[in-house]
Amino acid sequence: MALLGGSEFSLSRILGVESKQISVVDRKKQETFIEKVYGDDVMKVFYGHPAGLAVTTRILTNRFLSNLYGAYNDSAASKHKIEDFVEALGIDITECGKDLVEYVSFNDFFARKLRQGAREVTQEERAIASPGDGRLLVFPKIDDETVSYVKWAPIPLFELFNKNRELADKYRNGACAILRLCPADYHRFHFPVSGKVGITKTVPGLLHSVSPYALEQGLPVYCLNKRTLCELKSNEVGSVLLMEIGALFVGSIVQTYRAGTQVQRGNEKGYFKFGGSTCVLFFEQGAIRFDDDLVRNSQNGHETLVKMGERLAVAMR
Repeated sequence: MALLGGSEFSLSRILGVESKQISVVDRKKQETFIEKVYGDDVMKVFYGHPAGLAVTTRILTNRFLSNLYGAYNDSAASKHKIEDFVEALGIDITECGKDLVEYVSFNDFFARKLRQGAREVTQEERAIASPGDGRLLVFPKIDDETVSYVKWAPIPLFELFNKNRELADKYRNGACAILRLCPADYHRFHFPVSGKVGITKTVPGLLHSVSPYALEQGLPVYCLNKRTLCELKSNEVGSVLLMEIGALFVGSIVQTYRAGTQVQRGNEKGYFKFGGSTCVLFFEQGAIRFDDDLVRNSQNGHETLVKMGERLAVAMR
């Protein structure tokens, strides 16, 4: 299976499932490219066919399999996967904080830190920075209490926030940014603004893929999956809700910050172990304005490739 770093999975061709053409705008180059999907054949089987979707929902999204696969990726037995993974996805190892031979397991590499200077955090006054590397969609104004995208099932805030009416009311008609991380990406996430940060609460759930293969099946994936909720109080933008969402085989969302402390824009909050996953930011109504290019790309149905620390928006208060 491609997901496990082995040979090509051919069942998708037998079932006649087509690959998705995921268009992404490279913000730096201002060019649109088709994303290379790691484990594409596996995703086609898991989410591109009714039988595969049924098996995925009933069996593959449970915590036991995630824990089992996670234990393997934490072990020294998985170290052999690193070089093939780097080569398959074209990862720039010059950004890594250590040499490849120094990583003791696949997850050690997957959750790697970067060398100093590999990312620059915007120093612009009143700027909101990207919390990580990934593909970004922005919603300048949430539709009442629902985040929606033309290809997705609607995402009701009340369900997403674990039936917390106070939170749903606070961020109703606010703004939202969804950052989708792919396996090749740097998988640590950071604070988008400075402020005092609260505790991170975990909402138990399933572990569906967060790839477009799953999101376009009409599944409310973000509401179904394991996720975290954390509020940050900022002088510039008021309250910001920070959310991390687990994904297929990604049960481990590790927090590395200390709750109740003052953090600076760009400080590390935590990291994901193996798999693609998602960071979501919510802002109160009228608090921020997203950069024009991000809004334009999102309205045209394209995610934008961004790096941690890049400016995404400016504070309006």
